[in-house]
Amino acid sequence: MFTVKQLSKMAGVTPRTLHHYDDIGLLKPSHIGDNGYRYYGEESMLKLQQILFYRELGFPLEDIKHIMGRRDFDVLSALETHKESLSRQMERTKRLLVTVDNTINHLKGEKIMSQSDLFEGFSEEEQEKYAQEAEKLYDPETVRESNRKWKAYSAGKKEGHFSGR
Repeated sequence: MFTVKQLSKMAGVTPRTLHHYDDIGLLKPSHIGDNGYRYYGEESMLKLQQILFYRELGFPLEDIKHIMGRRDFDVLSALETHKESLSRQMERTKRLLVTVDNTINHLKGEKIMSQSDLFEGFSEEEQEKYAQEAEKLYDPETVRESNRKWKAYSAGKKEGHFSGR
């Protein structure tokens, strides 16, 4: 069993984050001691890992709670899906890095780029393709709702999402 402080340090989140997850019913401790301390076991640790994977993929906490609260939620299937999503994300990041390198070389006068080359990887079609893939991998209604919420976020709220605020 691990305390909030121990688990937060291990997982790279703040103790406040774990308290918040408990408060909203997303991650309950395995045991609460007589001293009021929250203690987390392996099952809680695996659940926190899932939460962090979904957060990494851009899912809001409400959606994560909905997905993980389903009776048919399967950790192994979720991990396989996370692996697929992260692999796709990695491929997209690689394409964007090529665009960055090409642009650097263009600005140095070492490469000529067309106007469309400047925006390789940013196309609406590319974004739509990722949304459709996500709907195949996850609950389609949850993905659509998550995307709708994400698009409605301000830039500050989006930044806060990635910084854990």
